[in-house]
Amino acid sequence: MSTGQAPADIRHDVLESWKRSLRHAIAERTMAPVLDEERLEGRRARARRLEKASQKAMHRAGNLLIGTRDILLLSDDSGVVIEAAGDPHTLADAQENHLYPGGQWIEEAIGTNAIGTALYLGVPTLIRDAEHFCEAIQRWNCAATPIIEPGTGRVMGVLDISWPGAIMQPNAVALSSALALQVETELNQMLGHERELLLEYSHIRRLRRGNDQTLVMDRNGSSVFSTEDFARFCEDDDALRQLPKLLPTLIDRPAGQIGEVLGECLNGADFEVIEAEGEAIGIMVSLRRSRPLARNWAGMELQQIASVGQVSAELCAQAQRLAETPISILIEGETGTGKNALAKAIHNASRQAHGPFEVIDCAQLTEDTLRALIASARDTEAGGMLCLSSPGAISPSLQKLLFTLVELVSERGGRIIALSARSLYDEMRAHNFRSDLYYRIAGARLHIPPLRERSGEIEPLLRRLVQSHAKETGRRELRFTSGAMSALQAYAWPGNLLEMRNLITALDALSPSGLITERTLPREFHQRAQSDRTETLRDVERAEILGAVKAEDGNLSRVAKRLGIARSTLYLKLDSYGISRERKD
Repeated sequence: MSTGQAPADIRHDVLESWKRSLRHAIAERTMAPVLDEERLEGRRARARRLEKASQKAMHRAGNLLIGTRDILLLSDDSGVVIEAAGDPHTLADAQENHLYPGGQWIEEAIGTNAIGTALYLGVPTLIRDAEHFCEAIQRWNCAATPIIEPGTGRVMGVLDISWPGAIMQPNAVALSSALALQVETELNQMLGHERELLLEYSHIRRLRRGNDQTLVMDRNGSSVFSTEDFARFCEDDDALRQLPKLLPTLIDRPAGQIGEVLGECLNGADFEVIEAEGEAIGIMVSLRRSRPLARNWAGMELQQIASVGQVSAELCAQAQRLAETPISILIEGETGTGKNALAKAIHNASRQAHGPFEVIDCAQLTEDTLRALIASARDTEAGGMLCLSSPGAISPSLQKLLFTLVELVSERGGRIIALSARSLYDEMRAHNFRSDLYYRIAGARLHIPPLRERSGEIEPLLRRLVQSHAKETGRRELRFTSGAMSALQAYAWPGNLLEMRNLITALDALSPSGLITERTLPREFHQRAQSDRTETLRDVERAEILGAVKAEDGNLSRVAKRLGIARSTLYLKLDSYGISRERKD
C-alpha cells in the first residue's frame, strides 16, 4: 500500500481483490459495517430457507469447534452474517471487528476477506492474515465456501470458518467445503419434498378447477406438472420462456407481490401462489378460456373416432350408449390403443361434459396423496368424471383407500371411468385386486382391440395423425409411397397408436422432402409379413412359458409370479399352446 507495488509471491486472486478494494475508501476501517436489529431480521427473513437448511450443520460443527479457537459463520448472498457458532472465546474476540451476526463482509464494505471474496469469485476461498485488505482485519484467518442453490446455480450465501491469525489450520478450506456441501444436500432434500407437495396439490386443485390448462412450477421455475396442451394454448410464448427465469427472483417475496408481478408478465392467465408452512414453494398458472380449445386425436368426439373403420365404429356405438347412462366404465386395451382418447370422448358425450375430466395415474399414488384426495372430495361437489389410469398398478394396501375415494366421488355426483392395459377381472380372480373395488369401477367394460387386429384402420388412422401433427407443428404433411404404406399396414404395431405418433414425429424430423418410401422406414418395418411375425411372437412366448415351468419345477403359482401374470391367465396360455398343466420337467 505504501510503495504501490505488489509482492512477487502474492496470489493472483488476492491481488485482484486488493485492486477492487482500492476503488473504495475503506483502507482505514477497523470493523465491518453492522446492520441494526430490524434490518438484520429482514435479512434473516429473506434467507430463512438458507438458515433452515444450515441448522444441522451449524449446530453439529459449532459444538465440535468449542475449544479449538475456530468459529463458524453463515452469511447471506449480500455478505451479512446471519448465524454464528463455535468457540465462545473467539466469538467474543470477533465482536471487535463485527465478525458476528449483523456484520456485512462484502469487499465493498471491508475489502479483501474470505466471505466477500468467495461471494465475488463463487469458489472456496482462503484469506490469511496480511492478505486481508484492511490492516485491523489482518489478525484473522478465514476460509469460506459459497452455498449453491440446487436447480438454479445461484449463490445463496457463504459458510465461513474464521480463527486467530497466529494459528495454522491447513484443513480449514476442506472443512468449510464439506459443511457447505451438507447444506446443499439439505436444500436438495427440501426441494424434493416441496415438489412432492406441489404434485399432490396439483391433483387436488384440478379436481376443483376442471379442465383448465394448468402449469405447476417449483421455486426454481422448473415444471412439476403440466396439462398436455398447456404450452400449445399459451398465447404468449416469450412470457412463458421468461417465467422460469423470473420466478426464482420473486419466490421469497410475499405471496401477494409474487402474484401481482407474474400477472403483469403473462396476460390471459391466472396465478396462484402455493405455500407450505407460510412459505411460497411454487405457483400454479391457469390459462383463461378466451378461445375454444382445438381438438386433436386425443380429444376427438366419438363420431370422429368411429369414422376410421368398422371396428372403431362398433366400439364407439357401444360407448355412445354407455355415455348416456350414469354407470362406471372400465376401458381395457394394450398400451397405446387410445384408451385415454376414448375416455375423453365418452366424457364429452355424457351428462357430465360440463364438469372436469380429471385423470389420476394410480401407479403414482401414495397413501398421503390418496388421503389428501379423499379429504378434498369430502369438501367438494365433484361433478364431472374421475378417470383412474392403471388402477391395477396400485398396491393392495392402498386399494381400500382408492375404493373410499371412488365412493365419495360417486356420492357427490361424479362419475368413474377406469383405464387398464391388463385384465382387471383376471387380477381379481387371482386375488390381486379387491372385488368390491373391481365391481365399483367396472359397471360396464369396453375393450379396444390392438392395431394388429384392425389392419383396415391403420391407413386412415395414420393419415389422420399425419394431418394432426402437421397442424400442431406448422410443418408439411408427410406423404407415403404405396410400398411404404403396404409395409406400414403389414406391421404388427406392438406400441399401437403411441408407436404410430412417435414414428410420425421421427419421420417428419428425419425426412428432407417429406416423402416416405419403404427404405425410409425403420428396420422393423422391413421384416416378414404380419402373419409370420405373429407366429414368431407366439413361438417366443411359448418358449418363455416352457422355460419358466422348467425353472419352477412345474409349480404353476410360482410360474405365474415369475412371468408377471395372473394364474388364471397362465392357465389360458397353457391351454392355448397345448402345454400340460401337470408338466413337471
